[in-house]
Amino acid sequence: MSNSASSGSAAAGHTDRFAALADARRRTLLRLVHERSPDGIGKDDLAAEFAAVTADTRRHDVSADDQQRALAELHHKLLPRLMDAGLLETDDDVVRVPDEQLLDDTVFAEALSGSNRDLEATTLDALFEALADERRRRTLAILGDRYQPVTTAALARAVAAAEADAVGHEVTQDRVDEVRTALVHVHLPLLHEATLIGYDDESGRVSYEGHPRVRTEWVRSTDGTPAIETASTDADAAPDARRSPFPL
Repeated sequence: MSNSASSGSAAAGHTDRFAALADARRRTLLRLVHERSPDGIGKDDLAAEFAAVTADTRRHDVSADDQQRALAELHHKLLPRLMDAGLLETDDDVVRVPDEQLLDDTVFAEALSGSNRDLEATTLDALFEALADERRRRTLAILGDRYQPVTTAALARAVAAAEADAVGHEVTQDRVDEVRTALVHVHLPLLHEATLIGYDDESGRVSYEGHPRVRTEWVRSTDGTPAIETASTDADAAPDARRSPFPL
């Protein structure tokens, strides 16, 4: 597989995972399974624990009807999405975390840790929804390498160049305008809502604000190198405005 194909596959995998984690009930289910790793947990037991946790009650207080409703939700809504994202797997009636994740993948540990339980669910929903898009992750990687705010025009050119595996001057103005429109109307508002960036739509300037829950691996390529490299085509992207390593 080529490097570009491998990178694309990894990016798609990250997108699927972030999208699956952008839901508090799926995160709860994933945490319960992780707590039973590596052996896994039977679906009936998982449904009972899930019903107890989400109702904030003791397991022995969960009724048979409550357990059946939880089991139906697991079967039809929650497990399929987590399995499609590669976060869980099933073997007969046992749900477990894939071996490769137990051994190698710590990227999403913060989403499951006890330190996050005091956060509002909507805060984590917004965070993972914002990260569930390759263009938004590229945007964060670009902003994370700069000390100073950048204009939306300079940011759009850098993003367009990264997506084309080119340098800034090789990207047409029409393409830059297309990317800028998408950034301004879709991506930057989502990143701002998730408190990942500072964005002033009147001045058209954007900055990376830092976030304690975001890790370098989440917006970098899988080999540890920056997900993008751009040429400086704007005063906002001058060498003295850049920073490294990535401050996540």
